[in-house]
Amino acid sequence: MTSTEPRFGVMVLPDADASTLIDRFRQVEELGFDQLYLPDHVGNIFADDPPWLDGWTLASAAATATARVRVGTLVSNPILRPPAMLAKEAVTVDHLSGGRLELGIGGGVMAADHHAIGTPPWPVRERVARFAEYVRVLDEAMSSDGEPYSFDGEWYRVDGLPTRPMPLQRPRPPIIVGGQAPTMLRVAAERADVWNTNGLPEAGVDDNVARAAELNRHLDELCERAGRDPRSLRRSVLLWASTDPFASGTGLDELVERYQAAGMDDFSFAWPADEHLQELERAALKVIPALRET
Repeated sequence: MTSTEPRFGVMVLPDADASTLIDRFRQVEELGFDQLYLPDHVGNIFADDPPWLDGWTLASAAATATARVRVGTLVSNPILRPPAMLAKEAVTVDHLSGGRLELGIGGGVMAADHHAIGTPPWPVRERVARFAEYVRVLDEAMSSDGEPYSFDGEWYRVDGLPTRPMPLQRPRPPIIVGGQAPTMLRVAAERADVWNTNGLPEAGVDDNVARAAELNRHLDELCERAGRDPRSLRRSVLLWASTDPFASGTGLDELVERYQAAGMDDFSFAWPADEHLQELERAALKVIPALRET
């Protein structure tokens, strides 16, 4: 069963030089956040031409630059990484961090990532079918007892993947499944430790909170069908676009209160623009401690 205490994280976009990003990783930890996340895209999906470094490489850097905060991806990209390779990367970062990895996994929806590496975008039906196999491979490979792992599916094949060393976290690092499609919800209920949503960027706060509540009710049903206590699956939300606490006009305290009523446990938001850094510090030092006590 999960703890009911909320957790708070920061998504650091890799859109600056390496030394600046390392400083931000350390600030996230120093400010007392629970989680530090990085995205996994070839380029910046929010702007045309800024600098953009690789998320998984930076996750390794974050693991060694910090000592307490949990480090992970929100979310890893199956377009860019075969599941066997991602399993090895995840175990490596779990070791580098001393057992602090949280592995977020998404469906791979950005056509720009396909175009950048020269692969055709997957049709929706193929993408969701791939996702179920992808998460299964990660779950089983990271939970292995150290023997070579093999899998023969419709979309992925793994033949004798070495699984030593095993991850420090056993049976494996926590898996976060990100997405709102029916298959993503089913896979989350069957295999994940955390389900994540970022809502709909074009929708307002009211609609996004209502949608989160509806999806959480459906997840409860899916967990029960899978023979699982629904409370064992944490629910997390990435606050961005219309729910960004630093740019949307809705404060973090209000957002957390409303999303908690909708069934959410964990709350993350992006590292803000320079003009909002004081608000990030205030959130960390004043707002979040108060929210933890409620």
